[in-house]
Amino acid sequence: MLYTKGVDHIGITVSDLQKSKDFYVNGCGMTVIHEEESSCGLTDGTFSLWLSTSRDHPVKDNKFDRNILGLDHWSFKVTSMEDLKEIEKTLKSMNVEMEDNGITDDDYGGTAIFAKDPDGMKVEFHLRN
Repeated sequence: MLYTKGVDHIGITVSDLQKSKDFYVNGCGMTVIHEEESSCGLTDGTFSLWLSTSRDHPVKDNKFDRNILGLDHWSFKVTSMEDLKEIEKTLKSMNVEMEDNGITDDDYGGTAIFAKDPDGMKVEFHLRN
């Protein structure tokens, strides 16, 4: 039997590579590990996130919709309330849209921030209580 060992990387298609890179570097604390004209790789030290513009054909509708098949959201792990508060402060300074205007209950016994990246993709910052 084969077993996986966690998430290695996530790849997402974005409408504006620079805006998305700025969000994930400045708002999420990720570091650029690879960069090309139409893609870049980022890491937080535990996994990597690969951003790219549409590769195969132009995207008809550049709006993320979590209510169709596919990705609903994804989440960064946060290890302290102090870090979560710092993330909230940073996202507010960047005018990033957040549910409940910042830190909130995640409805599953944790605390979180639910934000939207530049393409409207839901990104969670989760602190397990």
